[in-house]
Amino acid sequence: MLRLLLAVIISFVCVVTLMPATIKLLKERGVTGTDVHKPERPDIPKGGGFILLFAMVTGLLIIIGITTFIEEGLVNPALLAALVSILMAGMIGLLDDNLDFGNRTKILLPMLAAVPMMAMNVGTTTMHVPFIGVLDLGPIYPLIIIPLMMTFIIDSTNMYGGMNGLEAGLTSVNASAVVLYLVLQSFMTGQVLDQVETGIVMAALLGASLGFFWFNRFPAKILPGDVGRLAMGAAMGAALILGNMDRLAIVLYIPFGLNFILYLFYRLHVKRTGIEYAKFASPREDGTLEVVGPYTMYWVLPHFSAKMTESRNVKLLILLQAVLAYGAILTILVAQFMGISLV
Repeated sequence: MLRLLLAVIISFVCVVTLMPATIKLLKERGVTGTDVHKPERPDIPKGGGFILLFAMVTGLLIIIGITTFIEEGLVNPALLAALVSILMAGMIGLLDDNLDFGNRTKILLPMLAAVPMMAMNVGTTTMHVPFIGVLDLGPIYPLIIIPLMMTFIIDSTNMYGGMNGLEAGLTSVNASAVVLYLVLQSFMTGQVLDQVETGIVMAALLGASLGFFWFNRFPAKILPGDVGRLAMGAAMGAALILGNMDRLAIVLYIPFGLNFILYLFYRLHVKRTGIEYAKFASPREDGTLEVVGPYTMYWVLPHFSAKMTESRNVKLLILLQAVLAYGAILTILVAQFMGISLV
């Protein structure tokens, strides 16, 4: 439990300590982007997600150091694989921020971040399939399931963003839900925390994303860039695989999957009708958002409500994710108390 708390604190303190100087530095160097969902369209620093990445890695390395030198224990190699995956995703995001890859490249490149998890054969190859039972996937799990799961979570995290505080807020909700689930499970069973590596990664992610949310919430002082979004996605994917939480991952990422499906419908609509593709919503003078249709999760509410602002939209989407995430872990815990395993 103490290591989880330390991971949260260390990563959070890293972000809140380093971010003000980072914002100032990026402004001085002219590394800015347009905040498109505001009528005045201000230029604010962008690519600040590398601080989030640094904070996560710092938190994980300090916990690994404590395990090695103070507790004189052995570090699970799977945790090191997760660390490398997070770093690789961050590097891919940093390249994308500077080189602006095409859409196909953006989708496929994150698969490289799954290689360390594949190489170490992280996770359990057995899965509980409804109406079938326990199914041992053997080499199919590390060679197919892991890269598909990692790539989807990384890409969907990158796609389900673009408004102040949305990515960091959604990630904070998901990470906190998993950490809370692990802690409550430990109290319920009266045993030492299981899936400790999952908890450590999630705790580091929680602290970093909460710290970043403080600066990225409306009105944002900094934007994360792909380096931040891909790193957040990789940390979530790696932790869920470490904990063999495949079915929980499916529930947590329902809105992300819907966002991807809506985006595909939009691309088909653009191709069929020949209308101009719009990447962002258009802010009106009063700050409300105008969208071309309900073609992404963060366009659905503005499409049905002409009074929807960016700030209100993000708050409602985070609330929806919180209801889903905390509802899922509550259901799992109640089922476990009744002797039913759902994960």
